[in-house]
Amino acid sequence: MKKTSQILLIISILLSLKLTAQTEFKRIHSTLMKYIEGTANGNPDKLREAFQKDFKLFLIDGDSLKTLDGAGYINRVEKGKKYNRIGRIVSIDYENDAASAKIEVYFPERKKIATDYLLLLKIKGQWKIIHKLINLKNYKEINDLVSTEKMGIDDINQTLTHYIEGTANSEPKRLKRAFHKDFNLYYVKNDTLSVIPGRKYIGNFKKGKKNNRIGKVLSLDHENNAGLGKIQVLMPGRNRIAIDYLLLLKIKGEWKIIHKSFTSKSYEN
Repeated sequence: MKKTSQILLIISILLSLKLTAQTEFKRIHSTLMKYIEGTANGNPDKLREAFQKDFKLFLIDGDSLKTLDGAGYINRVEKGKKYNRIGRIVSIDYENDAASAKIEVYFPERKKIATDYLLLLKIKGQWKIIHKLINLKNYKEINDLVSTEKMGIDDINQTLTHYIEGTANSEPKRLKRAFHKDFNLYYVKNDTLSVIPGRKYIGNFKKGKKNNRIGKVLSLDHENNAGLGKIQVLMPGRNRIAIDYLLLLKIKGEWKIIHKSFTSKSYEN
């Protein structure tokens, strides 16, 4: 009887976790659809619901990083105007109160495809897009990019290795190689968005001090000069597991982490 009760309890917990996951995916999906539909149908109010108010857009212009103000981006969407753009959600990944997503947007008239990589955080119970990377290419470029796919993955992995080993071994120079100089870290604290300046973060790693951090790349996706990475960092001494979502761009031939969002949990969770 006792064993049956334990089995029922385990089943109940597993069902509860599954339902929670489904609910969170639906909420993230809803936020992403507000972005897709808001841009296609000229609805700035929907876009303001989808994005965190201080969000930015990042892309490569020529060989340099270009940053667009999010508020200006929304203001340029004319209310009620239909735009010939067809968006679809390619993937969603989330852990706790942090998430990432990949979206493709087709522009039939311009014969272009945009790939968006998005960072999201759950703030006051609502999922918000924190930042967005954009890669825009012509239809005819797609097949040409396939042959360079593996090379791009190898180069991104090198950048991620600089980050993982640089934090574990306290090597500030490697961290500066991995991150863009203006990067920030984003997380949720007390249900509120918190930001750590990148330079302050790197400054916490004193040269030569070993840290009990075990990092590994869980997933990696890229299109041309834009990428998205997911990293797990085990911290045994603190009984914590951190999950990082990273936005990357290839700038002057080098992949750089533009921004990082993260969440953490104890081993028991």
